[in-house]
Amino acid sequence: MQNLARFVGFSEEKVLIEALKNGDELAVEYWFKKYRPKLQKIAITKLPNSTVAAEIVQETFISCLQTLNLFKGKSSLLTWMQSVMRHEVADYYRKRYAKKFIQTIPLSDFLLEQNYKDAASSAELVSIVLKRMVKKNRELLLRKYVDCKKVKEIALEIGASVKSVESDLFRARQEFRSLWLKLELENEG
Repeated sequence: MQNLARFVGFSEEKVLIEALKNGDELAVEYWFKKYRPKLQKIAITKLPNSTVAAEIVQETFISCLQTLNLFKGKSSLLTWMQSVMRHEVADYYRKRYAKKFIQTIPLSDFLLEQNYKDAASSAELVSIVLKRMVKKNRELLLRKYVDCKKVKEIALEIGASVKSVESDLFRARQEFRSLWLKLELENEG
């Protein structure tokens, strides 16, 4: 605890920020202990329960640490962290809404709802639809549903953010559904 005392003082914030940027473990510990209760208090008022609030606060610290080099010091560190947390809260609700929407028409259920006589004909139609898709979207769907990879894994593999992959998967599912319905119309006509 004595080593943490070096962050207390007149220019505490500047020293702390510099130590965080340099990867100082004591600075990270001090930073977390100092700001977590403040962020937790705010998060509890904006989220459905304390467990979710704690997760969002954790995500906020991770996001802040990852983007600390972007912090210009035009506001206090706490104000900046609160801004990052607002984005994390918004992302939580956006994902929650998107999950509810996707669960109403998930890709697997969409395929199961189709009235096809056998698995072979369904597999053939899926194959045709996949071939007609934009390559990027096809590869995303294959990674997600054939390789059973999590969004975070896909993001790491392709060098994109989780949010970007989630958005791309949403568009890929839309493209799949659209092409599937077109193929149905072609087969009827």
